[in-house]
Amino acid sequence: MRDYLLIYVNGRRYKISGKRGFQSLSDFLRYDLGMVGTKVVCAEGDCGSCTVLIGRVRNSQLLYEGIDSCIQYLYQLDCSHVITVEGLKDEAQIIHPVQKAMVDAAGSQCGYCTPGFVMALAAMLETGETLTRHSVQDGLTGNLCRCTGYEQIIDAGLSLNQKVIPKASKCYDAKAILADFMEHVVQPVYCEYEKKWNGAGQQVQFFVPAYLEEALEFKQKNKHVTVVAGGTDISVQMNKERLEPNCIMSLTHLTGLEILEIENKTVTVGAKVTWTELGEFCQEHLPELDEIISIFASRQIKNAATLAGNIANASPIADSLPFLHVIDAEMELTASHGTRWVNINRFYHGYKNTEMKPDELITRIRWNLPEPETVLKLYKVSKRKDLDISTFTAGILLRLKKGKIQNARLAFGGVGPVVLRLPKTEEFLQGKPMLPGIFHEAGKLARDEISPISDVRASSDYRLQLAENILLKFFHECSDNQNKKEAA
Repeated sequence: MRDYLLIYVNGRRYKISGKRGFQSLSDFLRYDLGMVGTKVVCAEGDCGSCTVLIGRVRNSQLLYEGIDSCIQYLYQLDCSHVITVEGLKDEAQIIHPVQKAMVDAAGSQCGYCTPGFVMALAAMLETGETLTRHSVQDGLTGNLCRCTGYEQIIDAGLSLNQKVIPKASKCYDAKAILADFMEHVVQPVYCEYEKKWNGAGQQVQFFVPAYLEEALEFKQKNKHVTVVAGGTDISVQMNKERLEPNCIMSLTHLTGLEILEIENKTVTVGAKVTWTELGEFCQEHLPELDEIISIFASRQIKNAATLAGNIANASPIADSLPFLHVIDAEMELTASHGTRWVNINRFYHGYKNTEMKPDELITRIRWNLPEPETVLKLYKVSKRKDLDISTFTAGILLRLKKGKIQNARLAFGGVGPVVLRLPKTEEFLQGKPMLPGIFHEAGKLARDEISPISDVRASSDYRLQLAENILLKFFHECSDNQNKKEAA
């Protein structure tokens, strides 16, 4: 077992132990290393000014992607290679081609956000994505600029010649870095230090297991441990001083949790599968979910965040939950003594209160793909269409036969302490024809099954009206789709 983290930054090797491992990556870069090109504005992963490239070991090679460094803590980054904006240039260049393109297109005014935009574009070059107007806009959705205007920044991205610009990672000795990581990644990491609080000492610790068995043993011994995979929510709470965990376990190295497959029409998703990976998978196999994934977070966040984290966080406005409820998903809960599968409709007992026991981890999620005769629609209502916290969410799945509803499943989020199924409305719809009056009546029933509150995002009355209107919206969308099929 090691008592240090191993991290490379721009090709330089660092061993980090004790208290230093509890820093955010952005703080480590700026304060410890003096690399102030990485900017911090929101400390929430919303603005993208802190974007860097992270190279991790995947299938015995280093793969790089853009990440918000403000919400990645060092204990999540063992055996990672970080490339910052300072690390883009090589000895033969004054500035990197992406930086030159920003200058030539007048893509920078005050310049504060510019390093983040540069790194987001560099990430697109790193992954080999074809640069079109749509892909550049999508790749930059996680970056905010308040003074330049996005058109010039997009022009800078479109001007890049991918065929002649080398990947940023090619400037470094990937073979040597990878060999170093492969030697270390099989060793668990444990670090601790004592912090002073009101004159008393308190032990703070983190653990990075190499194998699932080690993680389960640690969780059994430390019932109140904070488990981190992507950490995109927990890190925000820590940055805003709403949470200060004393015991953390990072799942960084647990390769057995990366499964993503379909077998006999059953989808299985490992607890470490990121939203980026799941979104790419759903483009082919489940476009309805991919549509929601495409708008609820930026690339930098989706490169880190996981479906399992969305479930375990137990928020009533989590974007995945209405889908998982109507699709009847199951979670595999694993402890040292064995595993069990729990249906998500029995998983939540109350606000932030789940079926999971203190010694258990979510290791896999599974669901059956919808049958051809079913209609699945997912909805997200927020103040902004893209990258915003949900005000209201909904999942509606109907099985139809000869114009009649054979089975209905409805799940609404943001209308109670947990995502709610609507059994009375589901029962009402069963056996009914697809008519506007039926869905108008169903909307009124839905209002009676929910208990929304008023908060900063919406009033309870507004959410009640959304619950009613969403069923009519569903009906009209289904009718429009049917008319298009008949016309074709």
